[in-house]
Amino acid sequence: MTPIGRIGWFPAGLLVMVLLAVPAAAGRAVSAAEIVNATAAGIAIDGFDTLAYFELGHPVKGRAEHSVVYKGVRWLFATPEHRNAFAAEPERYAPKYNGFCAVAVSEGTAAEVDFVNGWAIVDDELFMNWSAAVKRIFLAELLERLPASRKNWPDVHFDMKAGIRQIARHADFPEEGIVHPQSAPPTGN
Repeated sequence: MTPIGRIGWFPAGLLVMVLLAVPAAAGRAVSAAEIVNATAAGIAIDGFDTLAYFELGHPVKGRAEHSVVYKGVRWLFATPEHRNAFAAEPERYAPKYNGFCAVAVSEGTAAEVDFVNGWAIVDDELFMNWSAAVKRIFLAELLERLPASRKNWPDVHFDMKAGIRQIARHADFPEEGIVHPQSAPPTGN
């Protein structure tokens, strides 16, 4: 069973728990570093090359020899040209909401993403989502989801840094079939 149809798109129990347990961040101060969707080894977005989404139109794994540190984690790129473009303009190419699910953020919470099938580029910005199905919701409800996610991100990120925001993890939903770190999709036919 996918998270679609539980409450909105999100697993009902976790959504209720997160919404009831997390007060708004206004008036609080936290000095923790950025929270970026990264592996336990500190590799951003499961090692996918963010430029590939823009330049090639599909996800490609990066290589360790073409990397840069940004927001405290290592970003990998398929080519030195991609690495250099990212290093020159990281805010342009990094996924919004530090690589967390745009739909989850629009609902005031946080979730992992499907780097292979859950991505979308809207107005030259890269957005990630829980799954391909959730990406379709994001795109279908873009006029509502985008402003809500932009408004909610500072509080969601603050609470993640403070350690009081739980992140929905694919490992808790094995029926989704998404295992991190994700592998690159097969190329060609």
